[in-house]
Amino acid sequence: MRNLILTITLIILQSCSKDNNVTKNPTFTLPPETQIGANTFGVTINGKVYIPRDPTGGGVLGSGKGMVLWGTSDNSWYELEIKDGASSVGFNMVIHMEPLISTGQITLKQSNFQDNIDSIRNSHIYFKIWDSNISNYAYYGSVENECFLNITRLDSGILSGKFFGKFFRYDNPNNFIQITDGRFDINGFTLPNHPFP
Repeated sequence: MRNLILTITLIILQSCSKDNNVTKNPTFTLPPETQIGANTFGVTINGKVYIPRDPTGGGVLGSGKGMVLWGTSDNSWYELEIKDGASSVGFNMVIHMEPLISTGQITLKQSNFQDNIDSIRNSHIYFKIWDSNISNYAYYGSVENECFLNITRLDSGILSGKFFGKFFRYDNPNNFIQITDGRFDINGFTLPNHPFP
């Protein structure tokens, strides 16, 4: 009888643990490519889709929002910061756009893995992603002249675009990730109050 109770308890605990993992790390699909200010973002990295989710407060990425658009008062540069703060391991990407003056394709520079005023004075992308092989985060950044940002709309407070290319690993420049389908569609007026559950 005691073995039966122990077995049932273990089954219940395992199923709770599985449910918890599904809640913290569900499978997502890419949002459609739009130019309407839908406040969407999606990218596939190593076969997994990442989207913004607001941090839960106790997550690895702290507090804040799942997606934020930063910029200078003189509009000389913008940054789109995306994070999955509801995941058990998190994800964080920064798309630094400098200068951002019109639609069209921008050839990205090699990332210096810094944001804001510490960033290089050119457009670049970098991100951190969990690497289960090392049980830690790995940082990847854009490779000069091999990564591209295509701005498809830039007006009426809406910023839409796609990005793709080859991203190198910070601690191992011979390790690359290829991204073919990054996309975003932002409304700068509604983004600050938009929830990312």
